[in-house]
Amino acid sequence: MDLLSPRTTASKIREKARSVNGIFPLLLLLVLAFLLMLGLSRGLDDDPPNEKTFEEEHIDYPKTNRLFRYCNSMMLLKRIRGPNDTCRQRHIFIHEKPDTLVSICTNFSTVATCKYPSRMDCHQSHMKLQLTECVLSEGIKFPACKYHTQPTFKSILFFCDDLGPVYFYNTVDDS
Repeated sequence: MDLLSPRTTASKIREKARSVNGIFPLLLLLVLAFLLMLGLSRGLDDDPPNEKTFEEEHIDYPKTNRLFRYCNSMMLLKRIRGPNDTCRQRHIFIHEKPDTLVSICTNFSTVATCKYPSRMDCHQSHMKLQLTECVLSEGIKFPACKYHTQPTFKSILFFCDDLGPVYFYNTVDDS
């Protein structure tokens, strides 16, 4: 067995420590980059604009007591926005019980065909519902969007599945 002097052993330990220290900053940088990417991807997935349910996006019952700037407040609160965080041009809030809309879905006399481009079977409310229409008046990118608030009573057209409403199609103007 070859015994090394204490000075030689210390020298070899220092050389190994230097080579590890050269790799350590690189490893640390890679770990930090991975954690940053993981955090950013989770942040982006928190609230995808098109993943809200019909109820989360359109139902406000009972109507939230925001008399001043209702649409501006509600669009921010519910994080309603268009693709790529653009301001949505128009949005409808429905101030009716969700059960009312579910009953419309189960009533076959309310079936109507949605117009182009979807051509899907929709349901139309025969009674006028309490709505608030929000129309973009200023802004391009969310959250810097300003809306005009228009309370109204209109029939609506929406698509249903077996559980209830899933897609708001449009309001129906009186003819």
